[in-house]
Amino acid sequence: MTELANRRPAMRKMILAAIALSFPALAFADAATDAVKARQDNMDARAAQVEILAKMAKGEIEYESAAAQEAAEKLVEVFSVDMSGFWLPGTSSEDMPGVSYAKPALWENGEKVGEIGKQAYMAAQDLVQLAGSSKEEMMAGLGAVGNACQDCHKIAQARKN
Repeated sequence: MTELANRRPAMRKMILAAIALSFPALAFADAATDAVKARQDNMDARAAQVEILAKMAKGEIEYESAAAQEAAEKLVEVFSVDMSGFWLPGTSSEDMPGVSYAKPALWENGEKVGEIGKQAYMAAQDLVQLAGSSKEEMMAGLGAVGNACQDCHKIAQARKN
């Protein structure tokens, strides 16, 4: 038997070991990408409802109490999703450039960001009470939601290029 033939079983074991050791990294990459995608999908769903209400507020579309009420209720529904598993360490804009737009400051200020999130959720709940009443009341409620969203984005969202 040649020397190469003698090394084949050892090489196979090394290759298999290297592959096996890479699985956790691959699993994390998939989990990280999935977490970023899930939080971006949630934020997009929030933005879609806010956009409906904002267009009504600006007069771009006619204010309709039923449609405003529905958008506000959907907004609360989206805010109600437990996002705790979406903010994995290692998924910041620095860790995943071009994929994630969450600033590292989000993890450094997690308690403050969580508090702002609660304020946004409460403002969305208040909006449900106001949205179907009148355009003016809907606008006031929407303003509170928008302010909370902006406060969070200032701390936690990197600009998309």
